[in-house]
Amino acid sequence: MDEKEKQQKTSLSIVLIVIAATLSSFGQLAWKFGAEGTDTRSIILYIVGFLAAGVGMFFMMAAFRYGEVSILQPMMSLSFALSILLGVLFLNEMITWYKLIGTGLIIVGAIILGIEGNGGRYD
Repeated sequence: MDEKEKQQKTSLSIVLIVIAATLSSFGQLAWKFGAEGTDTRSIILYIVGFLAAGVGMFFMMAAFRYGEVSILQPMMSLSFALSILLGVLFLNEMITWYKLIGTGLIIVGAIILGIEGNGGRYD
């Protein structure tokens, strides 16, 4: 496999892992909404959450096919950053300096891993 093909596969794996992290976060949000009740709506939200998380796992498995686990698995932590944002937007959770700093570190770490995955080049 030549260098260009390897870089394309790595880029694809990063896109797939970001999709996986996003689906995981939305699944968790659906579970949170479902946990607030016991009616049919809550059951539907649990099912939607499981489906989103399950589809996210398929994207994660596909990403592992094309990229290095040592780069991709830590990038799944982007789901934590997205969960904080979703908590603020949909659950009226407070954002603190600690959350901002922690989220910033997660995002910076993911960017650094993405750069390493592209052979140290940021194109």
